[in-house]
Amino acid sequence: MPYDADATRARIFDAAVAEFSAVGIGGARVERIAERAQANKALIYRYFGSKERLFAAVLADRLKQLVETVSIDPESVAEYVGNLFDYHVTHPEMIRLMMAEEFHSGIADMPGQEARSRYYSSKAQAVRTAQEQGRADTSLDARSVVLALTGLVCWYFAAPHISRMVLDEDPGDPAVLEAHRTALVEAARRIVQPG
Repeated sequence: MPYDADATRARIFDAAVAEFSAVGIGGARVERIAERAQANKALIYRYFGSKERLFAAVLADRLKQLVETVSIDPESVAEYVGNLFDYHVTHPEMIRLMMAEEFHSGIADMPGQEARSRYYSSKAQAVRTAQEQGRADTSLDARSVVLALTGLVCWYFAAPHISRMVLDEDPGDPAVLEAHRTALVEAARRIVQPG
């Protein structure tokens, strides 16, 4: 069977996501990634150069998926919260990867920062458009709205032990997830509603 570079790279990415989201960048080991990916450790270094560059490539790939999946529609800004919540339910590793980056890198060291800033700027522009159309409160800074809406969702996944204590229920239970999603979308609607 001929060597399939794309399949190998996909296995490496999947193994790296599992490793980095479980133990962060500092705790991750290329040996474990190679073993899980059924790939040669030297091949990983040849493809990526270092563990940090592998992490940056994996995170960039996962962020690209997030960008392509979740956006803010100026006609229904509050529903962004529901869509983002759904994404994190099906991609629980995403928050852990972003937290691993946060612990490992200073803001000046963040790979792809310029592109990521443009992504968030486009979200703020969608809120501004909603404000211009009379669909969102104009007294709030659009950037702060984006940060608040994102925070509403992300804390639930970043600190599941706190979610469990506050809700006094299993935060992974499908009924709890659905009830919390509904509450978040309603909270977002109240935050952005005009007047």
